[in-house]
Amino acid sequence: MTGLRPRLFLALLLTSVVTLAVAALALLSPLEQRLREDGESTVTTALGAARPELTELPLDPATGRLSEGEVKKVALLLRRRSQATLTILDSDLDVVYAAATPTLDVPDYYGTARLALRSPGPVRAVQDEQLIVAQRIKIAGSRYVAVLTRRLDYVSPAVTTVRNAFLEAAGVGLLVALLLGLGLASTLLRRLERLRDAARELERRGPDADPLPADHSRDEIGELARAFAGMRKRLRTQEAARRAFVATASHELRTPLTSLDGMLELLEDDISSEQPDLRDARERVARARQQSRRLSRLASDLLDLSRLDADVQMRSEPLELGELCRAVAAEFELGAHERDIALHTPTPPQPCWAQGDPGAVARIVRILLDNALHTAPARSTIDLEPSAAAPWAQIDVRDRGPGVPPAERDLIFERFKRGSTTGGQGGFGLGLAIGRELAVRMGGSLELLDGDGSGARGEGGARFRLRLPAANGLDEERLPA
Repeated sequence: MTGLRPRLFLALLLTSVVTLAVAALALLSPLEQRLREDGESTVTTALGAARPELTELPLDPATGRLSEGEVKKVALLLRRRSQATLTILDSDLDVVYAAATPTLDVPDYYGTARLALRSPGPVRAVQDEQLIVAQRIKIAGSRYVAVLTRRLDYVSPAVTTVRNAFLEAAGVGLLVALLLGLGLASTLLRRLERLRDAARELERRGPDADPLPADHSRDEIGELARAFAGMRKRLRTQEAARRAFVATASHELRTPLTSLDGMLELLEDDISSEQPDLRDARERVARARQQSRRLSRLASDLLDLSRLDADVQMRSEPLELGELCRAVAAEFELGAHERDIALHTPTPPQPCWAQGDPGAVARIVRILLDNALHTAPARSTIDLEPSAAAPWAQIDVRDRGPGVPPAERDLIFERFKRGSTTGGQGGFGLGLAIGRELAVRMGGSLELLDGDGSGARGEGGARFRLRLPAANGLDEERLPA
């Protein structure tokens, strides 16, 4: 029996049996003693409460003995209070009043009465299921002993009745607990078996396996099922991204590699000829270098992705965004000039200090400027504007290109996804995905701002904003250059 079902059944059975056994020991074992103690306490309390009435009993003037009528009243009162029988003895232990008839089993209470005459408080004794409580009292200046007797033979039948009722209730409770436990265990096991089958199907077929039926329960198994469904969904997404990457990479790599190989082959032919065409050779070298740079950008993007997926620790230090923007813009001056595009990097009125990784921030700005240069038309301007408004510092990159269609606003930030307005430039759709992940890792964000599609001069375009936590409490004079 190594399965979960028999083990759950045995655990439930053992738990129920142990619980009932402990309850029986806690309830039944001291029950008889408690009943006897309660009986003794009741009789003793009743005798103490009736002591004033007993001491005030009158004497019969004719006989000089206790008035039998008044004694009967007190005896009846004690009978109602404690279910005990009253007997009164004088100091010589002669019976003055006895409520019991000679036909009844009257216990030998003389020893207890003799002891009570010498004791200030009540004296108790038990003889053959008979409780005897005796107490010294003074009536009309003479000493007497009041004796209350009560049979305790009701204790054993009461304990037996309670024990039988407990065993019956325990049996019914155990049966109900087992039935409910088996039903609950069967339900849980069926849900676990569905998860097991889904896991095996996922192992056999991969992310294309049939989805697991929805489990809306709010217990741990329901959470496990939802986590499993989320994992399967992420695996499908990653598999789709992988396939898209393979398809895109196969196409994008084949073109530059084929072109590079062909140009190198033609270049080799030109150089090997007796009269090489140097002009044509220079053009082929320029094209080869263009394809080589394209492959280098792809390698850089893939390296960035591998670092992000490996969760490599990033630096966190103060950096001045205005200086960083001017440095990155200088790297793109030549390319912008070739496309007849102006880069506008205004100087903010005060330094814009942010907290982040300088290399990662520069990488994001390069991605945004590179995309803007590919989409911006000739004779237009690209704005690169740093600013600060606590608790954030930010960089806005705005172009005057065709903008981003509303349906692609979220798509462009996914891996291997490219927008439709790329200006005819090839790519893998990794830049903005890398930029957003880097920004999030630094505690910031990268987003495409909403707007009416107009630039500073009324032209259309796209405006991206990189937002980073501001470096608070910094003094520019105390920071290194």
